[in-house]
Amino acid sequence: MANRLTNKIAIITGAARGIGAKSAQLFAQEGAAVATWDVNVERGQAVADAIQADGGTAMFCQCDVTDAAQIENAAAEVVKELGTPNILFNNAGIAVVGELEEISEADWDRQYAVNVKSIYLVSRAIIPLMREAGGGSIINMASESAFVGFPMHPAYTSSKAAVVHLTRSMAVRYAADNIRVNSLCPGTINTELYQEFLAQQPDPGAINREIEAMHPLGIGEPKDIAWAAVYLASDESRYMTGAPMLVEGGILSR
Repeated sequence: MANRLTNKIAIITGAARGIGAKSAQLFAQEGAAVATWDVNVERGQAVADAIQADGGTAMFCQCDVTDAAQIENAAAEVVKELGTPNILFNNAGIAVVGELEEISEADWDRQYAVNVKSIYLVSRAIIPLMREAGGGSIINMASESAFVGFPMHPAYTSSKAAVVHLTRSMAVRYAADNIRVNSLCPGTINTELYQEFLAQQPDPGAINREIEAMHPLGIGEPKDIAWAAVYLASDESRYMTGAPMLVEGGILSR
């Protein structure tokens, strides 16, 4: 344990699986007290329980990050149980697959509600607390898709591009409060979300090989992104704000 996050209190949304779950584990290993937020009670609680069993400090909050009332309640729980948060990882996200002419209006709105509006809602609740604590670090989950035009993901790619620019706006506004805001832009990562995407394809194996070939370093693992999140959460990145941190296996170098 390097103790890079000692004495810090972190909230991670979408922490029940994938990058969120791995980030919660690594944040705790680095000394942070971690609040895992998710709609999935069983798996979200299991992540917190595993951290506690390993000697770390963690709690779980059931929270739909598109619901302002639930966010306010979860934030109050964190303050009561752990203290004032100084790290927020807005990790929750979904991926709607389908061409522009095929996506329903409801799916389009849901994509933006989870991937973009949730960052606004959660940050709105947590920034005043961070300000009281003297500052902190906010990490917003974006994607390589913010920079690459994947034709089957118009809702997803445009939502992630919105996250990158929202992050820049937040970074400029809250720098005076000692709150840094950066976006994290992963390449294709072997998560359950990715496997669910493949399962919707007529030939999952062929699509997987095609996507893997697009990335010079191949498809990544959740820990590859979780370690980047540790860096952004820590004081090691104290001079970074507004930046889209690319951890994308080289796809943008082609």
